[in-house]
Amino acid sequence: MNDFDDLVRQFLAAEKTAHVRPRWRSKGHPDFAESKMAVGVPESRVLVGTVVMIAHKVRLPAKYSWSLLFRGKRILALDVNPSRSHKNLLRKGSVDCTHWQRWPTMDAEEDRREQNFTHWCLDFWKAANIVTTFAVLSPPRGVQLRLIVNEDFDRR
Repeated sequence: MNDFDDLVRQFLAAEKTAHVRPRWRSKGHPDFAESKMAVGVPESRVLVGTVVMIAHKVRLPAKYSWSLLFRGKRILALDVNPSRSHKNLLRKGSVDCTHWQRWPTMDAEEDRREQNFTHWCLDFWKAANIVTTFAVLSPPRGVQLRLIVNEDFDRR
């Protein structure tokens, strides 16, 4: 194994803390919200990472994703109700339901539970070994604008 794999193992195994509550912001597309949060191992300047959370604001069932990044690489991920299937590289087949991905293979592991945002968030914190001093707020919900049809236009 190389040094990066060793650092990833140390980072995943160590208890990480987050002290600043993340804020949800609009992402590139108005139907998406994103939130980022720095996490780190206390007393270490080397073992620092970022959690990125993304939510689709209007899709039902709700679509969420969490990623733990270490030095820019995704090392742990949870995709809830993904819109596309994930093709595994080492395991045969693909997964089209909620799934986890873990370093080093990042192959999708199915999770067929149905939970709300808060419970998925807590499960991700537990898997990532992250302790927060706050509760993460649920992502904003939005309403998709409907298209104007000729009938609506004529009523003006």
